[in-house]
Amino acid sequence: MSEENDKDNLVSEEQEETAGNKTGSHDGYRNEIVEKMLEEVLEKQRNFEQIHENMLKEVMEDQKNIKKSNTEIVEKLCSLESELQLIRDDLKPKSVKAGVPKETDDEDETDSESENESVTIPTSGKCFVLKHVFKNVSNLKEDEYRLSEAEEHYGIEWRMYVRRTKEHLEFYLHCLKSMDTANWTIETQRKHVLVSNRVENEVMESIRIFDKESRSWGYPEFIKWDVLEKDFLVDDKLTAEIHVKIKKTTGIYKDNLRNFDKTMEEFSDVVLVVNEEKFYVLKLYLAAHSPYFKALFLGNYNDSKKSQIKLTGIDADDFQKYIEVLYGESAIDEFTVEGLLLVADMYDTSMVILKCEQFLLKESKKTLKKKLQMSMKYHLEALNKQCRKEIKSVADIKSVLPGDIRDLDPSITTEFLEIALSIQ
Repeated sequence: MSEENDKDNLVSEEQEETAGNKTGSHDGYRNEIVEKMLEEVLEKQRNFEQIHENMLKEVMEDQKNIKKSNTEIVEKLCSLESELQLIRDDLKPKSVKAGVPKETDDEDETDSESENESVTIPTSGKCFVLKHVFKNVSNLKEDEYRLSEAEEHYGIEWRMYVRRTKEHLEFYLHCLKSMDTANWTIETQRKHVLVSNRVENEVMESIRIFDKESRSWGYPEFIKWDVLEKDFLVDDKLTAEIHVKIKKTTGIYKDNLRNFDKTMEEFSDVVLVVNEEKFYVLKLYLAAHSPYFKALFLGNYNDSKKSQIKLTGIDADDFQKYIEVLYGESAIDEFTVEGLLLVADMYDTSMVILKCEQFLLKESKKTLKKKLQMSMKYHLEALNKQCRKEIKSVADIKSVLPGDIRDLDPSITTEFLEIALSIQ
């Protein structure tokens, strides 16, 4: 009996030991899981801290860049404030016309048939100026191009470009009018200018016609490269201008909506001649809408009694659209609106100006920069007010700044400065 009790006790002890081992093993496994979970939590915490640190660095870098950008625009505008106190003509170096080489159409590189003659670029009519500062010019390699930004003027985009040859700098004006459209021509007077603050400006002038086959005109030997580097580069920058006068266009606008040719002769009492094109119109109708024509037709002038009068400083296509609008036609679109404003402003025709402004306010897809320029040039107060409301940041200010900041209207310069300072 005693031996049996001893065996039972031994078995019981073994069972307890086995159970204890199982319990210890289970506790160890659970501890491993907890430790693993803690490690994962700690790893996530470390990752979160790293992400937070990276984000903080990015924010600080962005703030530094924004502050730098704001500082640059404020400095630029402050500089302009002082410059505007000076007479603009005194700020510009005097210029003379240099010797004129032959001009070429860059698209086929063929010489023109005759030497260029000196021309005077008018300041009235369809005129515009492209201005650009080319940077890092000394790094230009042979046959390498540099392009300015495209600018829209009178419904057409234009840009200038330069190219280095072995010994010279080429200088061209390029018309971005599509080659896929019907035949078109743009007759221009142009003056290419390189600006220097050390010597007289380099200036070349000519009259050329742009069309589908000849969309670039300029000078393959505008200036010798060594002269350019010596006298025209400032901090490795080259300031270039092209002054353009559009004399005549064909095929740019849509078909005429109303005729004013000889078929209207019996319904007219005067013939107005624009670039050799005749318009048969009624004096009283034009006089009722325009103080200019009222004075011309009804005033005590030599031309008042004439049956045929020549008008200058405008394009025949623009005058056609101008009369169409006066007669109630819907002739205003992205291509015609600027030319219409030019004619309407010249002849003080408020009805046409108002219709053009309404188009720019409600329908036009022109850039904010272009709308602002037109609002200031033609005194379109509602459009100007709308443009200013859309300028809310330094980026907006940069997007509307002209190539030469001195061309900016003084009244809006102060407003830009206030916007820039408020963002500081």
